Amino acid sequence: MSDSVNAAFGGLLHMFYHAWFRFHPEQASSVGLDEFSGLLRTYDDDDIGALISLGQKMISALDEIDIDELDECHRIDYQIIKAAVSVELHDLQEADWRYRNPLDYVPVHAIYQLLIHPVKDVQGAIKHRLQKIPEHLRGARLYLSELPEQVVPVWLDAAREQCEIGAKFIRNLGRHPLVSDKFTNPARLQPLLDDASHALDEFAHYLDVEISNKARGDFSVGHDRFNRLLNEMHFLDVDVQAMLAFGEKFLEETREQLKAQAAAMGEDADVATVLKTVTAEHPRPEQLLDAYRKRMRDASGWLHQHELISLPEKESLHIQETPAFLKPLIPFAAYEPPLPHDKKQRGLYYITISDDDALLHEHNQYSIDLTCVHESYPGHHLQFVTANHVQADNMTRTIHASASLFEGWALYCEDLMEEHGFLDKPEHRFMMLRDRLWRALRVIIDVKIHTGELSFDDAVQLMVDELGFDQQQAHGELAWYSGAPTIPLCYATGYALIKALREHQESKPGFDLKAFHDKLLGRGSIALPLVIKEAFGDEAWDYARGKVFS
Repeated sequence: MSDSVNAAFGGLLHMFYHAWFRFHPEQASSVGLDEFSGLLRTYDDDDIGALISLGQKMISALDEIDIDELDECHRIDYQIIKAAVSVELHDLQEADWRYRNPLDYVPVHAIYQLLIHPVKDVQGAIKHRLQKIPEHLRGARLYLSELPEQVVPVWLDAAREQCEIGAKFIRNLGRHPLVSDKFTNPARLQPLLDDASHALDEFAHYLDVEISNKARGDFSVGHDRFNRLLNEMHFLDVDVQAMLAFGEKFLEETREQLKAQAAAMGEDADVATVLKTVTAEHPRPEQLLDAYRKRMRDASGWLHQHELISLPEKESLHIQETPAFLKPLIPFAAYEPPLPHDKKQRGLYYITISDDDALLHEHNQYSIDLTCVHESYPGHHLQFVTANHVQADNMTRTIHASASLFEGWALYCEDLMEEHGFLDKPEHRFMMLRDRLWRALRVIIDVKIHTGELSFDDAVQLMVDELGFDQQQAHGELAWYSGAPTIPLCYATGYALIKALREHQESKPGFDLKAFHDKLLGRGSIALPLVIKEAFGDEAWDYARGKVFS
């Protein structure tokens, strides 16, 4: 290992990210970099060309570095950044989002993120982004109009809905507490809010009138692209066939466990009957937030009494209703992590409140318990705060978080908290298995819709039949899957790999569960295979991979 090579690699990363963030200002804001907080995502031909050139130069520069001269941590970072740049280059050159995905133009979240995280000149940043929205959306039309047949219908529908809801959100933002806390006279902001909301309304109208009847693009990425993502984004060292085989096996195992649990809960009881009974017990809409807050506190308190994992000294988690513009993307609950250098490490826990009875059933008391474990303690919140504590200064590991780690961990936590008595009722186990069946089905659907083996409508029906979802709920799920290939499968895959890894480590003398968990979370939120290799060694990875994908 050479200190000079490590230093040269670190300098290369610094220069790359400084240039890269200009093209990705929202990602910059998500890690607390204020320099780009007044910008929106760029997309004109010159800028896309410059981004491609930047990526090509970065690959060439990385090729000049002798990876064997890097220390272990930098070798992992090298693999992450090279793969990430390669994936982005392929996307830009082979599947240009500008002609296909109207949703990627909609800048509502770009405004919202400035309100929920610390920003030095928050007033100036909000004003600058708001001012840019009308021209930003007018420019988007030029690209979408050029090849409207390439626009993906389900993404167009999502963009239109996001615009309509987002316009209302921004129009009324002057009265929002998040704005009134930051502006001494929010009324002065209203002209900018009106212009931005009007631009969103116009863009929704444009999509509806000019594009919707022409849009017939295909969201499927194909076998080659899917394999690339499995191995360059998630480092899983498997192909489509192996992933599908795992999903089918995991689905069948979970289905049988669920049937057995249903049978154990009543004579001649089947899954559908038990599901109807269990989900019928839920709080009223006005009681939901308090119900979640109580069980979140219970989970946190329980962890403080048990030696399962080290707990961060400084952290907090705030439960709130999901903002209106995010509700189509968050049907039940979601988590927003704190910035890496946020001194308070304050996360946000969103709960989507609805009067719809079918959706309320998903907020039954047992699912509330499971969701709190998954999203808060010891799930997402604890994991991301831990990652921030150990890797806040490592931009590569912060930017390139992998669902294989953070979603795999959160699903494993449900299992863990049942194992150690926090989730202690038969109904807990039933709902946990039902939700695990959902995650197993995600593997199969994720693979098949992106390799052309399953249509969107057939996938919706599969979710209705297997999980008892209503059509609207299933459609929303599939809309997400369509734009996030290989992400839905990460829940079950990550869970299975962590379980296999723990089995491997438990076979060794002196195994300590708390030390195991601390070691697993001590490398940041990067792809789980890289975490396993760095923290536990190649032998552990070979065992876990063989166990899951045999």
